[in-house]
Amino acid sequence: MLHMYIITVRLRYFPASYSGIWMQHLTDHFFYEAEHRMTIFHQMQSRGIRNRYLKGLFDQWRGVQGAYDEGLIRGDAVLAAAVWRNVFQGKDEVDWARVALVVSFMRRGISALDRASDKVVVGGLIRFGSPLAQGETVEENSEGMERPFSQEDEEAMAKFLEEIKMEPQNCR
Repeated sequence: MLHMYIITVRLRYFPASYSGIWMQHLTDHFFYEAEHRMTIFHQMQSRGIRNRYLKGLFDQWRGVQGAYDEGLIRGDAVLAAAVWRNVFQGKDEVDWARVALVVSFMRRGISALDRASDKVVVGGLIRFGSPLAQGETVEENSEGMERPFSQEDEEAMAKFLEEIKMEPQNCR
């Protein structure tokens, strides 16, 4: 779903008159292919069973879109958390360097498609490399890692911690 998400982000830049159509067709083809694979590779002959799996897959797709969109807006830590949950199944024993590779891969892919013309995207002339190619980028030290927290950062963290403490009380 990573590649599909990256393409969907680029399709949002199309003119409004046809961006929705392109996104709908991409989504339709993805789900037609998923249903085909259920039939061919998993011998799911019952349409009802396939429909339940497709509904679950669609719910997952919508959740992935929201989580990755939030990560694009709020930063790499949030995007990494979304990748950890959706690609690495939220496992405790995860290699965080691999999560960072996927985040870097997503950012680079979106950036490359941002520079591509609509004609290139529509023509399907898109190539994705391997996330492993992002190794050097991930190993670089970030200047943000070296700077101390600002007063604004401290206040935001205090507010966040306060909200967490208050949340269980609101549920009662």
